[in-house]
Amino acid sequence: MAYTVEIARRFEAHQGLKAAVRAVLPTGASVPVVLRVGVSFEDAQLTARGWFFDTDLVGDLLDRCCAELSSAPWTSLFPFRPTFELVARELHARLSAQIPQLTYVELQDESFGTTTRYYAPDQ
Repeated sequence: MAYTVEIARRFEAHQGLKAAVRAVLPTGASVPVVLRVGVSFEDAQLTARGWFFDTDLVGDLLDRCCAELSSAPWTSLFPFRPTFELVARELHARLSAQIPQLTYVELQDESFGTTTRYYAPDQ
C-alpha cells in the first residue's frame, strides 16, 4: 500500500480487570488510552480531490467509540474478558464494516506504556 492514514482519539477507560500490573492504580481509577485506526490505500484510489476517504467521518466514528469505551467499566461493556487484545479485535470487527480498507485498530495504554495493535487475519 502506498499510504496509511492514522486517525486517533484519546479517552479515559475503566478496564475493570484485576491484575498485578494494575495494583499500582487506586481501585476504580481510569486509565488514559489512545484509540488509533489505520486505513491503507494505493495512489490509484485517490479521488480527483486528492484523498481516498473522509477523515472527519472516521473521526466521528472514533468519537462515538471512545464515548462508549469511557462510559462504564469494560467488564460491563463486553461479554468477554476485556483485555486490550480482545477489545482491539472487537473494535476492528465493528469498525471494518464502516471504514473501507481498515488496516488496523490500536489501543495505547498511556499509563503503562503499552500498545496493542490488531490486524485482520487477511492483512
